[in-house]
Amino acid sequence: MNKYAFYSGEQVRPLYGLLVPAYQRAFAGWPWREVSKCVDVKQRCVGGMSRLAVGRYCQTCEACTVRPAYESEDLRDRFDRLATLRPVNWFVEGNGQGLNLFAMAWRATPARIGEEKYSDVPEMKYWLEDSLGDEPIVWLDEVFADKQVQATGNLRNFKPLCEGFLRRLGGSTLAYRTITPQMVAAARSNFGVTPANGVPDYRSFIKVDQPEVSA
Repeated sequence: MNKYAFYSGEQVRPLYGLLVPAYQRAFAGWPWREVSKCVDVKQRCVGGMSRLAVGRYCQTCEACTVRPAYESEDLRDRFDRLATLRPVNWFVEGNGQGLNLFAMAWRATPARIGEEKYSDVPEMKYWLEDSLGDEPIVWLDEVFADKQVQATGNLRNFKPLCEGFLRRLGGSTLAYRTITPQMVAAARSNFGVTPANGVPDYRSFIKVDQPEVSA
């Protein structure tokens, strides 16, 4: 039986040795295919990431890739930096084989979320403010599974994951963006919600409203 726990940004640091490689493997896979960094000055690869392994020649950019999409030290620094800027919580789930699921959430205003997460789609900042108002919400920033530990069924505890973040970070609204059908299906099956309409972005935007609970 899978068990899970919540951690603060500081408490999760001893798990970086497992968490960081799981992140790298997850986002190198479908549907992201973020394997290496785009080396082109014009950044012609979508999102600045390439599907090619390091050292492979990219015909679009006419150069060889040289660096992995997500370098270990950069990920550690990013997670540490987030934890110093605002309250951050992690959800970690494991089974008898190891840790199979990781998720990270933090609390911020829709305007701040728009600035930080949608720099590639500036109009999303205004859409978020118009749709969600000025009050802080819980932003589900990362959800990734280590399929070497568990190949399927990694979102079976999605409801307690979301409810736990709301409880620990405070508030009544949790939101996230996604390109995976599994994350859309999890919202529908657990909370009866579907992606928002009229979103000026190629990614699905999900909003989960729950009665406010104390942190």
